[in-house]
Amino acid sequence: MKILSVLQQSLGFTRNETRVILFLTATFLVGLGLRWYQSDARNSGSTEQKFDYSESDREFLERSKKLEALNRQASNQSARNADTRRETQKPTPQPRSININTASKIELMKLPGVGEAYAERIILYREDHGPFQNIEALVEVQGIGKKTLEKLRPFIRVE
Repeated sequence: MKILSVLQQSLGFTRNETRVILFLTATFLVGLGLRWYQSDARNSGSTEQKFDYSESDREFLERSKKLEALNRQASNQSARNADTRRETQKPTPQPRSININTASKIELMKLPGVGEAYAERIILYREDHGPFQNIEALVEVQGIGKKTLEKLRPFIRVE
């Protein structure tokens, strides 16, 4: 203990600080001893564990195959849905077959890009302003611009 007193006085540590340093040093030495013992045990080969990963590899492959099958099935389902959507799309009318001055709402809805709202707007405009004088007058209907008119032009006529 005389060594500790000399160390304490020469380094200027308090009694509690010296105890903490001793505790940390002892813990460090015990840790080194355990590490040395464990590495010595591993090197002897007697307690070496050999792992067999074949079971987990097999399970992984099975799950991967199931997942791949589910992805293929979902892909096929979405392709079928796309085909169904294409089949349910409204057929395009014959060229110059729809007179916009006499067409009903259902007939107007056959035009590409014209849904229920546009068909109603066309009919309301026709009722408020009278019959269309020419095809270009269709741009006066709210929501129908030049691009929409160009899509509709091949299918509509004014009489």
